[in-house]
Amino acid sequence: MTLVSTPVRLSVLLAFLSLSACSLTPPKSMMDVQAGYTFTLKKPVTVPAHDARAFIQDGQMTTHHGFNRYEQHCELEVKDLSRKPQVIQPGTFTITKVRIDSEAIASRQAPTVFYAMNDINPYPNQTLRDLPAHVNLADNDGGAGIDPTMDLVYLYLESKTQPNILRLTCAGSLSRGNPLDAPRSQRPQQKQINQILGSYGEVAP
Repeated sequence: MTLVSTPVRLSVLLAFLSLSACSLTPPKSMMDVQAGYTFTLKKPVTVPAHDARAFIQDGQMTTHHGFNRYEQHCELEVKDLSRKPQVIQPGTFTITKVRIDSEAIASRQAPTVFYAMNDINPYPNQTLRDLPAHVNLADNDGGAGIDPTMDLVYLYLESKTQPNILRLTCAGSLSRGNPLDAPRSQRPQQKQINQILGSYGEVAP
């Protein structure tokens, strides 16, 4: 049996902790939007009643059930729900922290429905979070059984005049890792985020 010395174990632990810290705050080589940047909202955005998010795609406002999950999109999120629509007013927000993540659809039971991305979608108005548990999307490369994911970036926002604003979340398209899905499936960087936002807003240093 090989024994590992205490200094070596300590070095491995420190390396692991450093890697964990980096995963929380991505380096600029992974995400070119950094804490300290600003997000400027140029038009009012309405968050629907009983919801916490407003969706933007291709420079247009869309809905929780209407955005195309096979294209990049952004969500502007508030902290508190309301029984009435909430209007986020134009203004400049400081990006206080940046986090990256991936969101997967995990089937809770055996898949019973399969369809390809280029086939007719039987759930055209379902979002990533709303897809039925029994649906398993069959990718063009035959990747049945592999949960599709979206790569996300969370931009946490701060404003003294609008403290209820939580964050701007932007996502790549739904994919099983098929190289043909790139670049849509890649996590949006600053340029892509601004293209998604269009005339509604801009992220800048």
